[in-house]
Amino acid sequence: MIDGPQEVLRQAVEGGELNGYSLEPRDFKQGRTGRETYFNLFLARGGQRSLSPVVQGLFFVGRGDYIKAWIEFRYEPGATFPDGSTVDLEEMGLTAKLFSLLGGLIPPGGSMMAIYGAEHHPISADTEKGLKRSFPPAATPLGYHLWEAGMRWFKDWYFPEGWMEGGMKLQATRPLSEEIRAQREAKARRELEAFVSGLNGRDLDPLELEALSRAEDVLSSL
Repeated sequence: MIDGPQEVLRQAVEGGELNGYSLEPRDFKQGRTGRETYFNLFLARGGQRSLSPVVQGLFFVGRGDYIKAWIEFRYEPGATFPDGSTVDLEEMGLTAKLFSLLGGLIPPGGSMMAIYGAEHHPISADTEKGLKRSFPPAATPLGYHLWEAGMRWFKDWYFPEGWMEGGMKLQATRPLSEEIRAQREAKARRELEAFVSGLNGRDLDPLELEALSRAEDVLSSL
């Protein structure tokens, strides 16, 4: 018997350690079918739970070999605890670990879709600005973390095609095979090299400087 989406998600994130913090999944609600669940992920520490979730999402567990699992989520790195203390997972360098935990839900051919556009945190706002300026997705904040989680094909849903697609989001898909991975990485290399070359010799604004750093980091790993 295949585990339902709630069980699969719990197994993926519970016990995941984030530098002394952990993730607590709550507020499950069935989606359109029994294979989908809405959820919230709260940050937990020392018996306290963050007042608001750091991740709000919808997870589809997949259906056999033909319909792959996917997750669509809104990420808010900032969290406040009942004692008044605050943390920012992005500033603490913990976003990569969180995305890696969520990425553990996604098999080859599956997708992670990070919502952007209405959030005020720089990780979302700067992603939107970068995509609107035609930065390669992997050079934007959210895209970089999706790349680091093993995703290689990107689609920017900047203008959803119908009401069921929801709002703006950056979709990233895990390659189905090593051959496809190599193709996607070769394409990304060309795009990132062209982007870096286009910035050479210019006075760069802060958004471009940060994007350049991400692009060079990804290129160094290829």
